[in-house]
This record gives sequence, C-alpha cells and structure tokens, in this order.
Amino acid sequence: MVSKTEEKEWLRYLIPLPHEISIQDRIEYHPKDISIRVSPDAGAIEKNAAAELEHLFVEKAGVKPAGQGFEILIGVADPRGKLGGHSVNVQRLNRLPNKEQAYVIQPGGNRGLLLAALDGKGAYYAVRTLSQLLEPKISKDRVSIPLVTATDWPDMNERGMWNFPDLETWIPWMSSIKLNYGKMASTKLATVERDKPNRATIDKDAMQKARLKAFNYLPYILHLNFLNACGLFKAYPELAGVGDGALAGRYFAHKQGDQHRAPCASNPLLAEILAEWMADIASQGADEVSCWLSERPCQCGCVNCTAAGQFVLESRAFVAAWENVRKHYPDLQIRIFLSTTTTVRNYRVLAELPPEVKIERACATGLERVTRIPRDLLANPLLDHDAARGRWIASYDVPIGANGLVDTPEFKLPQSSAHRIKDFVGQLIRRNYSGAYGMMAWASLGVETSGFNIHALAEWSWNLNGRSEKEFAVAWATRGSYEHPDAVGEWAELLGPVEFDVYDSDFPVCYSWGKAIAMVQNKQRPYLGEGIFRYYTDEGAFDRKKAACDQALEIAKGFENPDLANETRVVRSYVELARCVYQIAEQVATLDLTDPTVQDKLRASIADLEQAGKENAATIKTWRSALGPEPWHDRVHDAIKATETTVREISRFVSERYLY
Repeated sequence: MVSKTEEKEWLRYLIPLPHEISIQDRIEYHPKDISIRVSPDAGAIEKNAAAELEHLFVEKAGVKPAGQGFEILIGVADPRGKLGGHSVNVQRLNRLPNKEQAYVIQPGGNRGLLLAALDGKGAYYAVRTLSQLLEPKISKDRVSIPLVTATDWPDMNERGMWNFPDLETWIPWMSSIKLNYGKMASTKLATVERDKPNRATIDKDAMQKARLKAFNYLPYILHLNFLNACGLFKAYPELAGVGDGALAGRYFAHKQGDQHRAPCASNPLLAEILAEWMADIASQGADEVSCWLSERPCQCGCVNCTAAGQFVLESRAFVAAWENVRKHYPDLQIRIFLSTTTTVRNYRVLAELPPEVKIERACATGLERVTRIPRDLLANPLLDHDAARGRWIASYDVPIGANGLVDTPEFKLPQSSAHRIKDFVGQLIRRNYSGAYGMMAWASLGVETSGFNIHALAEWSWNLNGRSEKEFAVAWATRGSYEHPDAVGEWAELLGPVEFDVYDSDFPVCYSWGKAIAMVQNKQRPYLGEGIFRYYTDEGAFDRKKAACDQALEIAKGFENPDLANETRVVRSYVELARCVYQIAEQVATLDLTDPTVQDKLRASIADLEQAGKENAATIKTWRSALGPEPWHDRVHDAIKATETTVREISRFVSERYLY
C-alpha cells in the first residue's frame, strides 16, 4: 500500500498536476521484467510515446524493457471502450474539455497498467504523466511502478511559447511538461520577384518531429507591414501602401530600422501572393498557418483602402487566399493574428471571419487592463464575447518575463512569480480563451531566466485549480532537485506576491521611458496605487515588501544554488528604488523647496536614491554574473542603464534647481 504521505510526495514529481489522480499501491520489478506495448492499430504518436518510455528505461536502468513480469499498454480505445481486452470509460472522456488530449491511466489487472485515450495526443500525455512518476524510481536494479488511477485533460487547448532558441532541446522539454505550441520562427518567405511564383520554406522535419510529441510547431506568414523586407514593394510598387499613414512605425524595443510600410490591402494582387505562400507552406505538410495582420496602427491612403480600413482588408486578403488554397488543400486551416497595439475595426474583422478561423492576440495587456483592487482585471469585451460563445482565441501575453507589456523594451531580469502567472492564466481561462503563450525576446539562457514561469504556465494552463502557488513551487523544486523543496515553497510564497507587485507596476516603462524622471520634473505628485506605485497602498508598503524580501532572502541563502538569493536581492532593490523615487517626487511636489530644512531632506533623499541605484545595478550584475560571463544580452544592460539614467537625471534636476 502507498500511504497518503508517500502519495503526496510522489505526486510532487508531476508538472502539471493531473485533474484526478491517486496512487493506491505500487509494485516493484527488475527493469528487464517490464514490457511496453502499443495497441495493434497504434498511430505514430502512440508509437513515439512508447519509444520515449522505453528510452527512459534505457537511460535510467541501462536495459530496454522487454520482459514478461509487468505490462504497460498504450493506445487509443476503440468506440466500444476497449483496449487490449480492458474496458475504458470513453463516455467520460468524450465529455471532457479538449477531449483529444484527455486520457486515463488505470491498473490492467494485477500485472499491468493501461494508458488509454481517444486520440494519440491523449495517449502521449498519459505516457508523460507516467514517465514523470517513474523518473525518480528507476535504477539499474529495480523500478517502483505506481498503480495509478487517473483521468486527466487540459483546461486550455494550446499552451506554449512564442520564441525559444534550440528546437532540439526546447520542443522535447516543453512537450515533457505538456506544453504543445510554438511559433515556427524559422519560417522563411523567399524574395518576391515580379511575375514569378512566390515561395516559402518551413522546417518540415522539426514540424513532423514535434507532431509526434503532440506539439504544434506552427508556420506563419509574418506581419504584412514587414513584407518590404521580402522585396514585395520593389517587385510590385503598386502594392506599397499610399502615404505616410501607411507607415506603421516600430516598437521602441526595435530601437532603429525600417518604418514598416503596410501594403495596399485592397489590391487583389496581395491575396494572390498570400495564396502562393500559403499553398507552398501547405505543400510541405503544414495543416495550419498563422496569418499576421500589420503589427501597429497604419492605413493605406488610397480611396479603396480608406473605404473599409487597413485591418479589415488585410484579413479579407488572408481569407480569400485561404479559400483559394483550400481547393487543393481542403484540410488547411488558418488563424488570424490581430494587429498588436490597436483595436481599430476589430469588430468588423471578427464579424466577417468564418467561425472556424482562430484568433491570436499579442501586446494587448495595456489595452485590456482594468484597474481593480487588489489586482487588476484584464478584459476585452469584444474578444471576450466571442470567446464565451465558442470562438477559438489565444493570447501571447502570459508574463513569463519581468515585464508584461511586450511592446516595450523588455528587460532581461529574474522573475519567479507563480502568483503572477496563475493570475494571468486564470483570467484567460475564465474568459474562455483557448490558448495561452509566453514570449521571450532573447534566445540565450531562457530556461535559467524564465524556466520557473514556463513551468507555471504549463501547470495552470493544464489544471488551474489543482495546486496553490506554494504547492507548485515545491513541485518545481522537487523536479529540479533542490535540497529543500518545502523551503523553496516558503520562498516562493513570500517573494511571488512582491514580484507581482514590482513587475506589474508600469514596469519597465517608468524607467526606460523616463516616466519617473518626468514625474519629478513636472512636480507631479505621486499617487499611491497608480503607475510605478500601482501596488503600494500606503507609504508603509515599501517597508513591508522589503521585509518580505528579507525573509525570503534568509531562506534562499540556505540553497546551494545562488540564483534564488540573487533574484531576491534584485527584487528588493527595485522596491527600494521605487521608495526613493516616491520620496523625492512627494517632497518636490508638496514642500516649500526654499526652506533650508526641506533642502536638507532633499539632499538626504538624493543620497538614498543614488545608493538605491547603485544597489539595483550591483544586484542585477551579481545575478547575471552567476549565470555566466560577458557578453550579456543587451536587455540586461538596458535594465541597468534605465536605472542609472533615472537616478542621474532626477538627482541632477533637483540639485541644479532647488539646492543651494
């Protein structure tokens, strides 16, 4: 028998936690006595899942399981609910959300386990669950097999990442924790040549390998205002959007470069070119394409385009192309990626799109934020209305990085806030969204910087109500072989809410765009509860948050790995920096600056600010140095520079004008 305590400890190896799971007993065998079998009519995904389970035995025990002692049977149940002579409750599976990914695990008599599903994807996830349970229990001499009873399914249809660096490691890693989506960054549109067929190249091999892991590695046609980079306007000048209104500009984060002219979307030639790209992608085996509208506000100034609007016409062009391509590839599906920082005529885009066309949305956090105590709400009445009525809608805005506004300069900083991830994903699920993705703007050290939050995305996009934030952190630490997983849970419970407060408060815009500087220069009185001070309810909040950081730091110092301690120091330094900015802004806005006593206060406040700036820069450098030597990504240096500029300019402004 397995005690409740032992079961609880065993389940800590699972991320995400299944919806329904229990371990009543376990049985031990020599690894060579185990057999793994798939059903006779198994598809490629089930066969790959079995191969991965076999590889686990080879890796951990040095033997390929091919014995007669205990059988693990993997497969898709037939319509009668039978698999290998055993009965499966297919009626229950058919009623579950995202049923093609649902599965059951149940004992198959006294000497076997049954891993069954309605689809190969579900069978793959059943194997992932069993693999996580077996990983810590296999040695060369024995394997402890849990006699599991589980029924499981994901709360969200798609879960994954926008960018990730190394396909060979990231797709296997993400699929191992049941993430199932990634943008195919390697999609290439060939240079456009007039009157010649247009071609696109996708990573066909990676896409097919990903499918075997129930992973959707999705090709795309990039933002239409980026097509000048493909030579579109050189080949077809008549497709260049008319006037400066067609210039979509660029994000601040892009720093410099093309102003990204949008196309003349009313010209039927655009749909023809899109159809050629789409057909070429489909010919390489893709069954779905993501179609990206222009990225930022823009409008071709020609008479035909201004009659309907840029984004309406762009979506029409994609749909027209798709309908044309489906004559030859009838199973091809598309999804429309809405313009990131505008909602112009989205109501008309959605009204015109066929209901089977999926919707993707990014960079919308600032547009959707509704201030609320204790935490802000995210709402988009138009999209939420359609999602509630069954339209497939996904968001790319899960804040796995320090700042959630991805259209801003993204600082590469540590953030391990289970509270922030659960809040965001939970809001998407309650809004009936179908997909949730995180976004990284760098390729290096993604796991080291964002791994905690990516695991959190995997956890709560699959099973929102399964674990608390603390319980999740304990599971993450257990799987990560931390020496004291329960202590990691205590650390996360203390620091997670503070990180939520720090990084969800106009961060990093308040520093990178000079908003803190402008507040002081304009003698604008700081308001606790807004902007950089969004989650500081009173002046005592600064000290309370620092005290929580100090408690968390004492715990983190006990870990051999210094990362959590270094992260805690970075977060605390941002709280102190915010306190010092508040202190100076309040004094400049409310006090008689000619009073010598007030000037003494200002001098002391400037000294505090300068010290806080030095501490912030030092803690960031210490954190990043522990991950590896220079060269560092420029987004690390951007964070340091933003602090240094803020401190320097506030200090200079106050000193030059008010101190004498």
